[in-house]
Amino acid sequence: MPHRLFLSLALAAAPLLAQSTDPVVHTTADLHQREAKLLVAAKASPGGVAFDTFDDFGSYKTLLVVRVHTGDAELHQDWADQMIITKGTITLVTGGTMQGGHTTAPGETRGPGIEGGKEVVLHTGDIAHIAANVPHWVKLAPGTTTTYLIIKEK
Repeated sequence: MPHRLFLSLALAAAPLLAQSTDPVVHTTADLHQREAKLLVAAKASPGGVAFDTFDDFGSYKTLLVVRVHTGDAELHQDWADQMIITKGTITLVTGGTMQGGHTTAPGETRGPGIEGGKEVVLHTGDIAHIAANVPHWVKLAPGTTTTYLIIKEK
């Protein structure tokens, strides 16, 4: 029996020991296909947002996000967000006080907006870093759509 346990542990650890040196690559064509599907989902969503987590390496994750209107403010207790705008323009509000915040998952709070805070307009190609535990809110001008990558860092 101990040999089976050792074999099970060894097989479970094998991917960690034999990690590939090959990069994880997401082509432009792949990202465009994902974006097209997310746009349909965002338009059908009451929150006006859809996202796809396509990398999850434990201490960081990569998400593709499509928004068709302003959504909820967010606060992630343990995760910082690196935001890279790939299409469109947003107004990012950071800091201030989240209004009507409620817990949606452990360490995750959402609310309908932020009072106060600092606003910055981000365009295609811009990058913003939002530290963990900082309220933030993505606002869109009516009738616009935006796409961005989020790299979540723990």
